[in-house]
Amino acid sequence: MYSNKDFDDQAEPDVKDVKRSSYGRPGISVEQAAAGVVDVDAKATTYVVLACIIAASGGLLFGYDGGITGGVEAMHQFAASFFPSTVNAPDRDFYCKYNDETLSAYSSVMHFTGSVASFAASYFTQHHGRTRSMIIAGTAYCIGAVLQGAAKNTIALLFIGRIFWGIGVGFGDHCAFIYTAEMAPPRWRGRLNTLVQLGTISGIVVGTGINVGASFLEWGWRLPLSLAAVPGSILLLGGLFLPETPNSLIERGYNDKARAVLEKVRGTQDVDLEYSTIVVANEALRGLENPWIAIFRRRNRPQLALAILCPFFQQWSGVNAVSFFAPQIFGGISTFSSTQGPLYAALMVNGVQLIATIVTVFIVDKVGRRTLLFTGSCVGLAADVAVATVFAEALSPGQATLSFGASIAAICLIGTYSMSFGWSWGPVGWLVPSEVHDLNTRSAGQSLTVFTQLVSGATVTQTFLLMMCSLKYGVFIFFGFWQFMAILFTIFLLPETRGVPIEEAANFVRAHWFWRKVAYPGGVIPDSTVNSDNPEIRQAADNLNMHRGSYMQGGKASMSRSAAV
Repeated sequence: MYSNKDFDDQAEPDVKDVKRSSYGRPGISVEQAAAGVVDVDAKATTYVVLACIIAASGGLLFGYDGGITGGVEAMHQFAASFFPSTVNAPDRDFYCKYNDETLSAYSSVMHFTGSVASFAASYFTQHHGRTRSMIIAGTAYCIGAVLQGAAKNTIALLFIGRIFWGIGVGFGDHCAFIYTAEMAPPRWRGRLNTLVQLGTISGIVVGTGINVGASFLEWGWRLPLSLAAVPGSILLLGGLFLPETPNSLIERGYNDKARAVLEKVRGTQDVDLEYSTIVVANEALRGLENPWIAIFRRRNRPQLALAILCPFFQQWSGVNAVSFFAPQIFGGISTFSSTQGPLYAALMVNGVQLIATIVTVFIVDKVGRRTLLFTGSCVGLAADVAVATVFAEALSPGQATLSFGASIAAICLIGTYSMSFGWSWGPVGWLVPSEVHDLNTRSAGQSLTVFTQLVSGATVTQTFLLMMCSLKYGVFIFFGFWQFMAILFTIFLLPETRGVPIEEAANFVRAHWFWRKVAYPGGVIPDSTVNSDNPEIRQAADNLNMHRGSYMQGGKASMSRSAAV
């Protein structure tokens, strides 16, 4: 299908070149027609935007937990009841004051549970639909909120409640990204998919704000834990009332329903092309092996690598750990030594990340994924080194607080650090893995992404306070190293998927100058076809051929930008 001249060793093919290979009837090229290599000029209607916003509350679950947990742990009554060894922490060494194993375990158990739940979510989402996974996620999160809010003098209910939160996050993160990626038109997919991360950072900011108000109440720690039922209820109601995605309906054999949903979310009956793209892509994958076996096959290894590496670099940038434990970090800064002070500082730092994420929603489909990740990693690396320098110069052994000037510098630098994450690995680290898989392996791939993200997050959360106590300011150098590795990954191994239809993205990744050597023997992409006597599939192929003819005659190329690495 492709000749070696279509690729040079330094660049991916332009999408126009990818479109030039023909496919005929009844043979449907897996690498082109069956993968949906077409220009789907679908519009983003108010309905689909609202649906994606509600589905994005799956990210709100994870963010709300990150926003409230560190602050709740810093509240005096909560600490005295459940973690008494941290009550007098402000009078101890700056780096080691909150180094408590039980506290770290309480923080990380949600992540570990969510990583396991993500595998169950993969099977359930693929076989029973995306919206039913939302129902499970919302229900589990509400149960966790009730249990933690009712805890008294024993940590058992706290841990059980966080286990339920882990189930909610595992299912919520899994279905939210797949749902928005499949419902969004190609040209709007990046913008709408980043709403999930916007939901995450919004949850962090809202949770931190609730902590500030609750800290004035003696029983205030129960308030943010109990209010977690609100984001859980939003996702639960979304699962009950939102339509299933057309991709999922076709995958499970409900073609008529899929077309009806597609017409509704696009606001028009003229959906032949997009519908045909999904049908043909699904037919090409019908009867294939189990997705958990298929995803490890050679041709799927590039997508598998991206599904693992993106969330890995996202978490090992260290920003989530800093955000999660911001109240503890700022508790050692003299300017914010009161109970509310660290919470205000955390609110400021997370607030700038929210602003950066909002900006990303509007620019991600204009400037591209790679540009955002590269600039974010560069700024994050510089901020890491600067924070380490401030701590190294301003803190003496055994010193409990920073000076006024050093504390202001630390807050500004950690805010910059957090902001760089907000426009890069925060939203884009989720976006890329959600859009690069074939339909057959999409659910399994998203499970691996959620698993990697949560396991990495759990590991960072469990070890961050210990690392800060052991490595001192060197913990920021450690995270800076991973920022540098993320820069190299972005430059050499990450294809630009901006504007690429979701059913084409897997083959676009395989065509990358490096990944094609991983996916195909000798780096030569084979010419493989799928034959079908199904009239609907043949009609879908005709629709795609018709579109190709108009494309060639009119010279239209909606994605005529270069994807060179």
